[in-house]
Amino acid sequence: MDAFLIPVAGLAAAIGVALLLVTSAVPLRVVGAVLVAAGSSPLVVTRTSLTEQLLDRPVLAGIGLVAGVVTLAVLTLVFQRYPWLVPVIALVIGLRIPLRNPPSPTDHLLPLYLVLAAGVIALVVRSLRGDAPPNRLGYVGWAMGAYVIFAAASLAWTADTEATTYAIVAFTLPLGLLAALTGTLLPIPPLARVLPWLLVSVALVLAAIALWQLQNQEVFWNEKLMRTNAYGGYFRANSLLFDPSLFGRVEVLALVMIVGLLALSPPRKILLLAAAVSVPIFAGLAVSYSQSSFVALGAGVLVIAGIVWRWRAVIALAVIVLIVAIGAVALPQGRQLLDQPVQKASSARLGLVQRSLDLFEAHPIQGSGLGAFATATGKKKAAPHNVVSGTAAELGIVGALTLVAFLATVLWAIRNRRANADRPTHLILAALFATIFVHALAYDNFFTDPAMWVIAALLATGAETLPLLSDDPERPTLRGSLA
Repeated sequence: MDAFLIPVAGLAAAIGVALLLVTSAVPLRVVGAVLVAAGSSPLVVTRTSLTEQLLDRPVLAGIGLVAGVVTLAVLTLVFQRYPWLVPVIALVIGLRIPLRNPPSPTDHLLPLYLVLAAGVIALVVRSLRGDAPPNRLGYVGWAMGAYVIFAAASLAWTADTEATTYAIVAFTLPLGLLAALTGTLLPIPPLARVLPWLLVSVALVLAAIALWQLQNQEVFWNEKLMRTNAYGGYFRANSLLFDPSLFGRVEVLALVMIVGLLALSPPRKILLLAAAVSVPIFAGLAVSYSQSSFVALGAGVLVIAGIVWRWRAVIALAVIVLIVAIGAVALPQGRQLLDQPVQKASSARLGLVQRSLDLFEAHPIQGSGLGAFATATGKKKAAPHNVVSGTAAELGIVGALTLVAFLATVLWAIRNRRANADRPTHLILAALFATIFVHALAYDNFFTDPAMWVIAALLATGAETLPLLSDDPERPTLRGSLA
């Protein structure tokens, strides 16, 4: 694809996503869907490794095309009737379980594109026939749209066009669409009932596989992890995921969900079952040896403790810190911290943050381009491992401002709950968002996490929207409250 056309295609698709994030107007939704299809399709074709393989096998390509069209049609019909299934299916696909060995960085996301395409078509069809659900994202949608547009615009000046194209195609555009589709829903049943089961069930399955790996001293996909386990003093499991930290975060989200349900929901027998399954889930987290995940778990539990106990949360924080500290020292990694310098103990995170700051100083306004950190710093296969410094390094001060705006609007949505929004659901979502953000302060996965986009969108839909941004006829006149 021509080097000039890549930024144009990316920007066109980003504008289409932004339109779907901020408006309920039927003509603008149609325009947004057309721009997304026109801009993203050529980028997807240039990025996936399946394109050349299919061109060399015309029969297989024909069968795949027919199967894809039929699947798209069936999913579109299903999503017209059950739109809440889109984020549910997307969260499972978004785990990015490799479809082959060695893992392909793009192919495992192709099912996600198909689901989102069907979701957008279903939304457009419903809108055209007069059954258009309102956009409930409000300020959060505008902040998301600003980030998506500027991230795509970085294709024009990026230090690594290939890496930026991958980041835009694989994550920014599809996850923006995911948030837009989730923004037409309300965080009420059936989605509110399905989400806890989904998070807990997935975490339980992954934990069981991780414990099997520990028993058999075997991991999947990740050759670097295999070597580390072979020569290290302890065994790290990655379950079905590529990275142990990704696996650890899935376990943490489930644990925070369970704690939130136990603390904020009415007592029910089903919650006792949730408490019971938290034991193997925590065991799975333990064998991941993910330091960032343990810190994120503490943050999520602290948020819930602050909600339940308020002024007593300070005491709870001291207890949690003590427990985490004792647990950390009990682990092999924790004991090694006592004998290691800070840089090594942080798994080189501090060095990556310093590289991010140096890169920001070199390109303070626009940054080096989304996903171009490794090329710009000359450190092969490196990632910022901190959402704040990483965003500043790759997207400059403008990108950092979009991150600040996004966080500020999410906080506003948390504080201004709709009067008719379910309080426990809203607060548990807030704890989950805090968990993901804290995890992203030590790991390179925030804007590339489908769960973050879905949770932020659900928080936005649960917030009261001011008249300036509201086209929801059901908007309540009374201000929601966390109390």
